[in-house]
Amino acid sequence: MWFPETGAVSRMVQLPGGDTVETGIVGNDGVVGLPLALGVPNGVGHCCVHIGGEALVISAADFRDHVRSERSPLFDALLSYTNLFILTLAQLTACHCLHRIDQRLCRCLLMLDDHARGNQLRLTHDTLAEFLGVHRPSITYAVQALVSEGAIASERRRIIISDRAALLRHVCECYAIIRSTTKREISRLAAELNGLGMNA
Repeated sequence: MWFPETGAVSRMVQLPGGDTVETGIVGNDGVVGLPLALGVPNGVGHCCVHIGGEALVISAADFRDHVRSERSPLFDALLSYTNLFILTLAQLTACHCLHRIDQRLCRCLLMLDDHARGNQLRLTHDTLAEFLGVHRPSITYAVQALVSEGAIASERRRIIISDRAALLRHVCECYAIIRSTTKREISRLAAELNGLGMNA
């Protein structure tokens, strides 16, 4: 189980035919390996590191022996965090089904930018297409539209956020909903842990 302190990890689901779609971005407000808290060895899909950083790690065996079996406060916090995971997943499902590609692209870029150390994201058009579950030409068209407006610059294997305000004008409401929900749930978890005498 990984607890990122910096950087960002993307949860991805791949269908048997090879198509993929993003099901969440985890930064210092989340955890990778949540199925361990639910008592299962692995979950659906895989994770990709898109913004390098540092993370705290606990092995599956240590988690089972020292966290899960002893029902530590960390275990209860992870069960509460599961609610945030479900809320985010539900919002992303609606986003992928109901919103235009350019809106979803802006959401994706803003979410990654929230965890980046600068305004540069190491991403290819192919990676963005995998994120959004669309064909590469659709991403290229959406990227070019944002470039022409001055919102981003696109270089080889790199997206530069030039005008965050412009992205915020184009993004769907899902970005704000996910961000506010995450802030609310993390604050609630921090209060619970602080009430138990633990530093969140």
